[in-house]
Amino acid sequence: MEPLTLERLIALAQAHGDTRVSLFMPTRRFGPGSQEEDTTRLKNLIRAAEEQLTARGLKTAQIDALLGPVRRLGDDRPFWLRSAEGLAVLAGPEGIEAFQVPVAFEELALVGDRYYLRPLLRALDARRTFWLLALSQKRVRLLTGDGYAMAEVPTEGIPASLADALRWDDYEKSSLQFHTGTSSSGGKRPAVFHGTGETDVKDEIVRYFRGIDRGIHELLKGSDAPLVLAGVDYLLPLYRDVNSYPHLTSETIPGNPEGLGDTELHERAWTIAGAVFDTERADAAERALELWASTRVTPDPEAIAVAAHHGRVDTLLVADGVHWWGLLDPVAGKLTLHADPVNGDEDVLDRTAFETLSSGGSVISLAASEMPHEKDAVAILRY
Repeated sequence: MEPLTLERLIALAQAHGDTRVSLFMPTRRFGPGSQEEDTTRLKNLIRAAEEQLTARGLKTAQIDALLGPVRRLGDDRPFWLRSAEGLAVLAGPEGIEAFQVPVAFEELALVGDRYYLRPLLRALDARRTFWLLALSQKRVRLLTGDGYAMAEVPTEGIPASLADALRWDDYEKSSLQFHTGTSSSGGKRPAVFHGTGETDVKDEIVRYFRGIDRGIHELLKGSDAPLVLAGVDYLLPLYRDVNSYPHLTSETIPGNPEGLGDTELHERAWTIAGAVFDTERADAAERALELWASTRVTPDPEAIAVAAHHGRVDTLLVADGVHWWGLLDPVAGKLTLHADPVNGDEDVLDRTAFETLSSGGSVISLAASEMPHEKDAVAILRY
């Protein structure tokens, strides 16, 4: 199975004609009873697709040829061992595509001339990357990750061990103590040092962190991915004071990262990075509101669909779970919509989203409550 990428989704969106099936469902990570539960859910979706295919006039042999590979997934144990939170299966004349992603989908079975792909844009968000800088006495690690996984990055030019750099064992516990507190404004106070040589030790830590920052600055040059810090409380404010990377997150992972384990580190770092990405989506909605009275913004379905077809949409905001069932005649600039799909209809909003992406625009999925003026879709136009 090919990995989920924007390029792959655009290619799938451009495939049309014949009959295509799109199935979406939530799944459980592999564990006791998970395969049985998930394969039962998949069978139910297959039955729903069969009914739609029969209604389109397909014969039993044609339905079996289309859905046979999907049915066989139920017995593919290695496939279910890789389960995440969501599964999308696309079946068409070229065969099937299956995407196991860390995003839960609503159960859905759709049959049409095009694949229905918009839910996968949420899963594609999980491909957005972050950096994690884990600071501990034993070692300093830089990791990169997304919603799927995290891996360590070689860090030539960055000191590897805080303990070695500070000759930590040369200091008696009684000679140096740290504590942090809460300021009157509610924020964290900087680390406070007590004991013999406290100024020298603090300066040494700060010099060491400056060395790390120089290496980070070089390694992450040109990146705009958020950088998350993990480390014990007294180290984090010291590093923040010398940091020069502009995308350092305000939230951190307190505690010794060596004691958390990479799985928990990944989950907590992705939660922090995900909040940053959510803020970016909210900023796009705010931008649409600021431009609302101008000709650059439109919530009109026909205007949006025609503009996207001609590559004029810069940013498309779309409410989760919304469909525009109908047909678009881009030459005449005419959009016909129906409350429910009739034979030959497509989800024009899905098509519009991928035409926007194909022309270099952005598509942002939001909850209905987050949409500007509670519209189904809003386009910010290039001109």
